[in-house]
Amino acid sequence: AAAVAETVAAAEPDAADAEPAAGDADAEDLAAILDTTAEGIVMFDAEGNIHACNRSAEALFGYDGEALLQQNLLTLFAPESQQIVADYLESLKSQDISSLLDHGREVLGREKKGGVIPLAMIMGRTRPEGPNFFAVFRDLSHAKKGESELTKARRLVDGAANAKADMLARISHEIRTPLNAIIGFAEVMISERFGALGNERYGEYMKDIRASGERVIAIIDDLLELSRIETGKLDLNFANLNLNDLVEACVTVMQPQANRERIIIRTSLAHALPQVSVDARAMRQITMNLISNSIRLASAGGQVIVSTALTDRGEIALRIRDTGHGLSEREVAAAMEPFRTPPPGDAADSSALSLSLTKALVEANRARFNIKSAGHGTLIEVVLAPVLAGA
Repeated sequence: AAAVAETVAAAEPDAADAEPAAGDADAEDLAAILDTTAEGIVMFDAEGNIHACNRSAEALFGYDGEALLQQNLLTLFAPESQQIVADYLESLKSQDISSLLDHGREVLGREKKGGVIPLAMIMGRTRPEGPNFFAVFRDLSHAKKGESELTKARRLVDGAANAKADMLARISHEIRTPLNAIIGFAEVMISERFGALGNERYGEYMKDIRASGERVIAIIDDLLELSRIETGKLDLNFANLNLNDLVEACVTVMQPQANRERIIIRTSLAHALPQVSVDARAMRQITMNLISNSIRLASAGGQVIVSTALTDRGEIALRIRDTGHGLSEREVAAAMEPFRTPPPGDAADSSALSLSLTKALVEANRARFNIKSAGHGTLIEVVLAPVLAGA
């Protein structure tokens, strides 16, 4: 600190003769500031001989002031960084334009005790063409440690997700074989291929067994799809397509289900809608899932309204609305939970829905998913960016 003060005082010989006015700075003021800053600062000549330093530099490199002043700049760095520092100093001496635009270097400092410190370093001249140079050091140890821990955490998360996906794939393989046997035998017994079951209830029970088996397989398929999305292993082939055409095709496919539930599907498709870039298979699955859920939410004799529109922000919205009882905030939150089983006293099972996979598919297609109660009914919205002209 004394070395810094002496250096600044030498640069201003009259500083000791007059009391500085408020707002002015003398050598002691500047030395106090330099000693308080967290960055280590050293001043040296063209050969790298150190003439001044602040307390932060002493603490950073583990020297007291006098010992640090006896060092050469290069001795403060690990061997692998010494050439980088030497080249940096030479570029400053040359005063070429690149030195004026320099943003510093990341180097490895060397403590007195031999430890290595990652540093961000910026060099400069104290005045144009002057004999003195300076370097400012910022300790990157905490930042590097944080980066390392973050990388490690990400690796652990990715590893856990991949392990979960592998386990799900194995479980799926093991479960499918006996499940298919159960479903197959249930089919044989429902058809009474080898003789009558003897009681009508047995036929109903077998239908329940078949439906339950198919439900388990559907859950496994959804779990596998979610894990593929989570681990980035879902194969998506993005292509430009007309959303209206896709929606009309999906409505046609879903019409029989709507007829069985005595639900009317209405469409309201915007004209001259820009194309969107999505995976066609995933977008069809999203649209049919949403229409199917809205059919279940609508009461018999109700309606499902499927529409497309261009928003005020120039985005494309696919909206599916039903005229059912609507969902409370708790039910909307529950719909986002994977594979929720409705608790006792909840809405009828036919109106309970799980949209977690659909939402994940929407986001994998770089779109936004919104669900909210719409007065009498529920509104679900998928918002996509348009394909830019020439893209």
